[in-house]
Amino acid sequence: MLCAESITAGYGRAPVVHEASLQVARGQVVALLGPNGSGKTTLLRVLARTLTPFAGRLTLDGQPYDAYSPTEFARRVAYAPQETPAEMGFSVAELVMMGRYPHQKGFWGATRADWDAVQQAMTLMQIDHLATRTISQLSGGERQRVNLARALAQQTQYLLLDEPTTHLDLRHQTRLMHTLRQYASERQVGILVVLHDLNLASQYADHIVLMQAGRLVAQGTPESVLQPALLEAVYHTPVLTQTNPTTGRPLVFALAPDDAPQVPPDAPMAFVIAGGGSGAAVYYALLAAGWRVCTGVLNLLDTDEEAARALHIEHITEQPFSPISDDAYRRARQLVQAADAVIIADAPFGRGNLRNLELARWAQERGKPVFALESRPIETRDFTDGAACTLWRLLVQDGMATAPDLPTLLEQLAPLTPNGAAASSRSATS
Repeated sequence: MLCAESITAGYGRAPVVHEASLQVARGQVVALLGPNGSGKTTLLRVLARTLTPFAGRLTLDGQPYDAYSPTEFARRVAYAPQETPAEMGFSVAELVMMGRYPHQKGFWGATRADWDAVQQAMTLMQIDHLATRTISQLSGGERQRVNLARALAQQTQYLLLDEPTTHLDLRHQTRLMHTLRQYASERQVGILVVLHDLNLASQYADHIVLMQAGRLVAQGTPESVLQPALLEAVYHTPVLTQTNPTTGRPLVFALAPDDAPQVPPDAPMAFVIAGGGSGAAVYYALLAAGWRVCTGVLNLLDTDEEAARALHIEHITEQPFSPISDDAYRRARQLVQAADAVIIADAPFGRGNLRNLELARWAQERGKPVFALESRPIETRDFTDGAACTLWRLLVQDGMATAPDLPTLLEQLAPLTPNGAAASSRSATS
């Protein structure tokens, strides 16, 4: 295991990293994340022994770093910095061979084992067809893969990689991370990788370390670290998270802080009943059409709750996986009373959130217009043994308007907006 304990480091006399502790076990991929300037590269340089820390303790497989000579350390730890190799007239194969230096003795030159290691590394990085070319003949992405191949050719127990996906297209990014994931598992190599792409880190890392302003603010599994509130605090931008349907890992979507349309304070208010990811598109479409929006009752951790928070929409929440309580229902009624219309998104209904439909019925009985997005029949979304369908039929019977899609819904709402159909038309085509 490679361990850093209470590392403080920087340049000159100015610390950049403060009291940082982490560890990388063999067979594990650890992603080091954080905004620009948060200290990721500085910490990686300390771990690579190219920068001496001001304070703290570094150990490699239980021994202090100082117990290893530079050559012994290089046989165990390989470091690939952000910089790609400079043009010095060497071929790609010769540059990758430089990774074998710690294993070579004296002036005997490269052995068969060295060339085998070079060939394996180039094959892994899919650059073996570039072996005779020079760096000047390569693209930025190809240079980056040469840099990584040189580190792989060292055949160490630990790899320290600084933004290895830089200059790579989508295909090569995912291919690289998949290769590193397999390499770590099959060869029991510990990999610490600095990344800016939170989704690559989520899908391929076992453990995530999050930095902010030189300090480690969170460590753990992707599910535990990639939490919207934490990411918003670190990156200073609202985010949404969903679950990757193929891996179960978090997917992170960033929103610009000013993405939400600005709505005047005297605009009509819509109360949206949503849940299970059905509301996010409705919220944005209503805001774009000139409506103020409030929503509920939503369970915490629901995608719609995250969307409402990211768009700065007032919303009523309930604890995760809990049925709607009397208190949440009462607070939702207060918002409904102030709304000009109630809109039901294309949400599923179970026993836990059936009170949301009861809320719509309560609003309708008090003269509030109710609209519903119904791209799927209610029968396919009713998990209440028919109770939701019964409420739905009563709502339709007493005047609830249904729409098969968002543009139609906005047309139905247009008479309630100050600009009428013009606002609907603009939002439907935007």
